[in-house]
Amino acid sequence: MSKQVLILGGGIAGLTAALFLRERGFHITILEQAAEVGGRLIHAPPPCLLGAHAATWRLCKQLDLETALRRMRHTPIEFLQGDGRHVQFLHFPLPSPLNTLLGTSLFQGLSMRDRWQLLSFLERTWEQDPPLPDDLELRIADEWFASIGQSEAARQGVWSSLSRFLLGAPLKEVSAALFMRTLRRSFFTGVRPAKMIVPPQGAGVWLIAPLKARLDRSGVEFKLSAPVHRIRFDSNRVSGIELADRHIMTADWYVAALPRHELTHLIPERLLTHYGYFQQLGRLKESPYLVVQLHAEQPSTGTRVVLLERRTFHWLIHQSDETMKEGTSNIWAVAVGDDRLIDRQEEVIRAAVEDAQAALSLAAPPPVISSRCHREPRAILDVKPGTQQYRPLQQSPFSNFLVAGDWTDTGWPSLLESAVLSGQRCADAIPG
Repeated sequence: MSKQVLILGGGIAGLTAALFLRERGFHITILEQAAEVGGRLIHAPPPCLLGAHAATWRLCKQLDLETALRRMRHTPIEFLQGDGRHVQFLHFPLPSPLNTLLGTSLFQGLSMRDRWQLLSFLERTWEQDPPLPDDLELRIADEWFASIGQSEAARQGVWSSLSRFLLGAPLKEVSAALFMRTLRRSFFTGVRPAKMIVPPQGAGVWLIAPLKARLDRSGVEFKLSAPVHRIRFDSNRVSGIELADRHIMTADWYVAALPRHELTHLIPERLLTHYGYFQQLGRLKESPYLVVQLHAEQPSTGTRVVLLERRTFHWLIHQSDETMKEGTSNIWAVAVGDDRLIDRQEEVIRAAVEDAQAALSLAAPPPVISSRCHREPRAILDVKPGTQQYRPLQQSPFSNFLVAGDWTDTGWPSLLESAVLSGQRCADAIPG
């Protein structure tokens, strides 16, 4: 008889764990308090997949999505700078580090002085003379970039824009260690890790729908609209899950793939205070996420990803709409970490149209057919200096209880790659 695994949460972390466990023969039940699975990815724009996102590519391969993605054209990252200029970071088909050196030398988003300082730093880093300091996790990325010679204009423009895109927060709020680690993995280790592919549809259609269909076909059981009341613990194990209707569900293994603040509400107070593993969860915080989708009478010749400086939104994705009439497109405008935008729907849609006009260099605002606004007040884990030590590993102090989610300790920022990797690690940690 196959072992039973109960997964709390039907977001991408929980669905990923379910896929890899089911393929190993486990019987899987997913509990989801909403009426559908997918979490915030249901309303998310197409994911920007870098070659360095190994866990997400592994998931794509399992879902038979990889081959089609590999055939797609590489989408460069554009920067819309404060003076209205558009610049791209070019990647050249050269071995590392020559591709990075040449791309940095020609990048017009940085002044000649900033490029020279960056190249000097990269050369010293590759030669480990001197090595990176040990205290980077406790230093703010903005201060660290200033210490290696990057001007304020470069930090506020290029580097802070990249920080929001890669980590979900500006340069003045993120750990220097996590930002440097993410930059190195994503852009400074070769051509393939830096190649970015953007699927032709939003994450809900492109990723969640085929993943849910695969799980349905494989026999995974879904219990939707099933909020959990609490997790029951017995000695060193979880003994069951109590639902809101007081029904108890049991399994051999339990995976909590929930947002951090939802998980802590399900754990008895005595355990939250007794175990350091659970105590540290209270030190983590999340920032808001806002996405506006515009369906516009605006043609698109290809996918564009534009990072915005000193605008309401922080980046924008523009691509043709393959499901609607010819000459229309989808524009996804994303803002992270700004509480002021959460409750102003008309204002943010108007701002999204204005930012789209600037990002796409249009003479007039794009004619909008329809618009949709989605907010998450507590979405992206803050990655301030010192946060890394509080992000939990997948294995909890209880032998049959694992934790998944983009906010756990995966070594990546709290975005899609981290969520997928956490689900895969939970699946790998369950023996049998």
